[in-house]
Amino acid sequence: MQYELIAKRYIKSLMSVCDQNSLENIADLFANVAKAFENEKFLLIMSSNDVKKEAKQQLILDMVAPAKSTTVNNLIKLLAENGRLPLIPVLASELKRSIASSKRMYKGRIYSNSVVDQASVDLIARDLGTKTSSTITLDYVASDFDGIRVEVDDLNVEINFSKSRLNAQLVEHILKAI
Repeated sequence: MQYELIAKRYIKSLMSVCDQNSLENIADLFANVAKAFENEKFLLIMSSNDVKKEAKQQLILDMVAPAKSTTVNNLIKLLAENGRLPLIPVLASELKRSIASSKRMYKGRIYSNSVVDQASVDLIARDLGTKTSSTITLDYVASDFDGIRVEVDDLNVEINFSKSRLNAQLVEHILKAI
């Protein structure tokens, strides 16, 4: 959680100085650099106290050199200066999230223990997008949830229809009617 808060400060600054196209290019660039952090040997280098800050900085700068971006280079230097190079994967994901939010494009998931066909998933995504004035893409995830649950984290939306809850409410309604 702490890393996300720090990353958001850097992203806010980036968003104030870059246009949308530049932000998307930077997000792709950081996503590629973030993949290097998945490598165990790379992580060992980045977390080693035996490797100087300058060497770590130069390693990352060499990775982003093809972009020829002074903004990215300055950001890498700033991160290195403050000992925050391991923050790059968080920056990459938070930047993607911020760009999607500014475009009002969100990703979510549908959980169910029964198979939901792609046409239904697309219909739910379209209708939910209409209600929230955004574009939503949903992925089906098989789970043991007894019903259907739709989650869109960035919008703080969760909708669920549980068979057991529906049965309980039906019984309660019948008992009240009697």
